[in-house]
Amino acid sequence: MFVTVETASESVIKVETGKTAGFDFGLKQFLSTSEGFNIDAPLFFKQSLNEIQKANRELSRKQKGSNNRERARKNLARRHEDISHKREDWFWKLAHRLTDQFDVLYFETLNLKGMQRLWGRKVSDLGFRTFLSILEWVAQKKGKSVFYIDRWFPSSKTCSCCGHVLDELDLSVRRWRCPSCGSENDRDENAAINIKQVGASTCGLGDVRRATPAVAA
Repeated sequence: MFVTVETASESVIKVETGKTAGFDFGLKQFLSTSEGFNIDAPLFFKQSLNEIQKANRELSRKQKGSNNRERARKNLARRHEDISHKREDWFWKLAHRLTDQFDVLYFETLNLKGMQRLWGRKVSDLGFRTFLSILEWVAQKKGKSVFYIDRWFPSSKTCSCCGHVLDELDLSVRRWRCPSCGSENDRDENAAINIKQVGASTCGLGDVRRATPAVAA
């Protein structure tokens, strides 16, 4: 069995299970993996949208400054708090599951502003940044490692079989055939494979940053 050894000048990664994986975030699948399995997005806010809207309507009907309005405000706050707790609990369980399976986990650096322009409120519901903070903390506690590749690397447009890079790839295209080698690529799984390959080949170099352990909530 191996352990992760930290030195003053560098981090030396020695794996315990020999397993590494790349991960790509998405809408329908919270994570697509280089290992051939996906993790569906729970979308807790969307699941509770009717209750949230009802609580909002109740609040808007109450007279400002009244006790009834204060009760309605607290009810709405509890609804949001419940969603947050469910999401966070799911994040912790997923972080432990992934760090039990893999010793080194590779991700693409997030461009949250770009994601919000494309996906709107769903980005907040998915909570990618919160999940990564939890994952980094769990990984640090277990002696596992989380690395990030440059967000500008064309992970979706690069064929993971031969390295051919498409000029364009519309967001609506979920599968594409490589014009160079003929392999058929699932957009998200292909991206995850590329993230793993690039992360593994550049681990510890300038375009891959070591995750800073998050503070436990």
